[in-house]
Amino acid sequence: MSRRRAPLLAGLCILLWSALSGAASAATRPVPPSPVAIRAYASVLRHYNPELPNWQSEDLARHLLASASKWKIDTNMLAAIVTVESSWHTHAVSSAGAIGLGQLMPGTAATLGVDPRNPAQNLAGAAKYLRGLLQTFAANPHRYELTFAAYNAGPKAVERFGGIPPYYETQRYVVKVLRAWRDLKAAVHIPSVVDLAASAHGPDVDYWLHDDAH
Repeated sequence: MSRRRAPLLAGLCILLWSALSGAASAATRPVPPSPVAIRAYASVLRHYNPELPNWQSEDLARHLLASASKWKIDTNMLAAIVTVESSWHTHAVSSAGAIGLGQLMPGTAATLGVDPRNPAQNLAGAAKYLRGLLQTFAANPHRYELTFAAYNAGPKAVERFGGIPPYYETQRYVVKVLRAWRDLKAAVHIPSVVDLAASAHGPDVDYWLHDDAH
């Protein structure tokens, strides 16, 4: 880690957070796992990982929505974490030993009571862990940055440094998750009943609105 570079990136995090504050303040609740929502998120998941077959993207989207709803966290926030962690590759394994979609360490997965090699359980564990971090930093005005930093470096590191740790990887990680969260909020379009009726005799609904968002 470059000690000179890290503080500069910390300042970038603050500037980027100011730019993304609207996305964060508006996105505060999960999306119900309706068939329309599943199709919408499945399309987005295939954008991030084109190798996903339709059936698997829909299955992952269903578990994403269900996990976010169960733990009462913003769906796009959870999706952003997984996007940055694994780009929706279910068998991803890091050099440090983190496993699966949410890149859970074996010890963390054991504490959460999930099998990290099972995609559905991995998403459920990531959601549960994210919920706990959000509660830990709920009183802090910069709770989202701290939550994301803790997901990457661990809550003890955040507490020890009194903020985002001076690790280049972690500071860059926070920036990437904030950007992904913003892009997902802007890109995911779940049509209303009126929209669906209007498109019934027309072309398929385009769920991914901004192909340049990633």
